[in-house]
Amino acid sequence: MNHWQQRAGSVSRRSFLGTTAGAFAAGATGLLTAGCSGGGGDESVKIINTSATGAIAINHLMDELGYFTTFGVTAKVTNVSSGNQVLAGVASGSADLTVLSGLIGVFPAIDKGMRLKVLGGTQVVSTSALFSGNPQVKSVRDLRGKTLGVGAVGAELYDVFEALLAKYGMSAKDATFRNVGSSADSLKAALAKQIDCGYGQVGNKALAETKGVRMIATVNDELPLWINQGAVASAKAVSSKRKALVKVLAAYAKLFQYLTTAESKSKYVAAYVAAGGSQDEGDLEWQFINKTTAYSPTLDLPTEKLNFIQQQNVRSGTQKKVLDPKAYTDLSLRPDALALLKQ
Repeated sequence: MNHWQQRAGSVSRRSFLGTTAGAFAAGATGLLTAGCSGGGGDESVKIINTSATGAIAINHLMDELGYFTTFGVTAKVTNVSSGNQVLAGVASGSADLTVLSGLIGVFPAIDKGMRLKVLGGTQVVSTSALFSGNPQVKSVRDLRGKTLGVGAVGAELYDVFEALLAKYGMSAKDATFRNVGSSADSLKAALAKQIDCGYGQVGNKALAETKGVRMIATVNDELPLWINQGAVASAKAVSSKRKALVKVLAAYAKLFQYLTTAESKSKYVAAYVAAGGSQDEGDLEWQFINKTTAYSPTLDLPTEKLNFIQQQNVRSGTQKKVLDPKAYTDLSLRPDALALLKQ
């Protein structure tokens, strides 16, 4: 694990059920600490997110804008390489909350006994896209018989492709699902033209074009009910750190409000570059999230979207049934967080 502690006020899945806290720790790619005004104990929250470029960019924006300080809460942000490690960290108590990690793995975890609660939506519009260097593949309709870069059964990267094929009357049997690993690995394979279709982010269009690879669709255009990320906490943290969690949610809501403004463009692009992306990628990513309000300023959690991704889990066999919202949500913190924005 690489540790990076900055000055005060700064911020720089079937298989996951067996992941231990030790595996979580071993898989962490960086520890980025945000310190700010406010007391310790109840006022301190341990956040764990994935290490996707977009998630790191949000960290940098929090650093730049100082919203944790604004709301008087101390937040320590850890970024790890996979959603499995995120859930293991929250479930084990190594972390209190995740804000920027896929929701699709949360439901099987709760279905099998993990005491987790979804507190609100964060990235409610998917920023993912499909890429192909095969001239015969111009749309999702052309994926029959083609090789697709997916993840393990039940992972978002698997379920998205399964849902996309189903939309056009196909099943996983109608294409070759090659487990390439992560979304980043899927994109790399597509850019190298080792597969017929891969998965990336809308901003990756800039890089793809330099490799003779096309973005053939966005997930949002094809699957508008797909929701990517939400705020998920352990039941223990909700009970013991409610006040601090409310403040953290308020900080993210304020950041998401900022992203709806034209003024946010330059800072977001700079943060995206600092996170390892290019300026052109950051520009495209900002245009998309700004136009679609991909990050919800009101932490909205649309039930129809949550039901849709649960249906994909049921189809892939990682979840027995679609859960009632009362089984997995605690939306009582959300109005308190939004009220802080008005003060």
